[in-house]
Amino acid sequence: MKNGTVRPDFTRLAKRGGFVLALAVAGCGADAGPDARWVAGWATSMMEPGTEIVELKSRSFSDETLRQTVTVTASGDRVRLRLSNRFGSRPLELAEVRVAKELEALVTAPGSDRPVQFGGGQGVTIAAAAEVTSDDVDLEVRPGDRLIVSVYVSQPTELATWHPFSSRTHAVASGNQAASERLSDSGPLSSTFWLAGVEVESAETDRVVVTFGDSITDGTSSTVDAPRSYPDRLFARLQEDEQTRSVAVVNHGLGGNRLLRDSLGPSGLSRFEREVLGTPGVSHAIILIGINDIGMPGFVGPSESVTADELIDGLESLADEARAKGVTALVGTIMPFEAAFPPYYSLEGEEIRQTVNTWIRDNDAFDGMIDFEAAVRDPKHPTRILAAFDSGDHLHPNDAGYQAMADAVPLSLFE
Repeated sequence: MKNGTVRPDFTRLAKRGGFVLALAVAGCGADAGPDARWVAGWATSMMEPGTEIVELKSRSFSDETLRQTVTVTASGDRVRLRLSNRFGSRPLELAEVRVAKELEALVTAPGSDRPVQFGGGQGVTIAAAAEVTSDDVDLEVRPGDRLIVSVYVSQPTELATWHPFSSRTHAVASGNQAASERLSDSGPLSSTFWLAGVEVESAETDRVVVTFGDSITDGTSSTVDAPRSYPDRLFARLQEDEQTRSVAVVNHGLGGNRLLRDSLGPSGLSRFEREVLGTPGVSHAIILIGINDIGMPGFVGPSESVTADELIDGLESLADEARAKGVTALVGTIMPFEAAFPPYYSLEGEEIRQTVNTWIRDNDAFDGMIDFEAAVRDPKHPTRILAAFDSGDHLHPNDAGYQAMADAVPLSLFE
């Protein structure tokens, strides 16, 4: 497979492998037009409130307002929100939800604040292990717009379904301040709680790229409150090219995630259909996952070890699922990790990584390949990240490394 090429339809010679709400229309805004459809404008992956793998725990809320910011990558005249209690064990009561454009950090732009309704009413109760989608909200957005979502919870909650370490500073304040332009006496939050997606009714955004993977896709070690993850930089590149300005990008990276086993969040195999193929408007998926399958057994024990063949089978199963839904599936080579978090790195793990990458470069399972390893490795020591691209932990890139990853993605894939 050539780097960055998209294959025509083909027949694989051998298969490896294994493996609500009713929505109501709110408001009476102008018709978006016959070609408009709902597409994902922002999304994130949610996980359980706590984990035994590492000491990582969510938090609860009571009589508090959460203010969370997102950047949308689609354009349209209406938005709707997706809220998740997927990992809750009891119903979640949200007393008030609002959305607005951001004027400055965590401050709503005058005149842009809108109430978010559910079935025509204020507030919503989300059943345990469920998600809901709001009614439509009349709010014009353009690619790159920053939105503020404010959620007021009046009653005590259990530990929240969340996305740890969102690389964005959110806030929490006492009482109901959902409609306030600026929160008073607020404290910072570094994670996202309950907010799983923002969808846009769009006649202009015609393709959605879902980046799928672990903490490297999520943007760990990139500059907080700046668009510096590789999906962020890829979106910026797409916006600069006239042929690809109608392409949205949503990030389904999840720190610590593994392809084959549940650990920090459900396994990549189990969440792919819901989070990637279930994304409204999805046209392409960029899959970069497997390094935690290789490295994490060094921490949790040899019973968690995987083989190269198991990883290859898992990746092929994702390609099969994507093709069945008509989604172009692109796979990235697994990046260097020598010296990362001993005993995360091992010679045995390096051999597995090299075997899987050789298969990725040569296989016909995916529609295209992106050589992220070649983009960031040290040419003099190819089992390491180039020092100029290393965040310091020898696993995650810094801002420059994430830019190099984004630059390795040919925009011709999306034209």
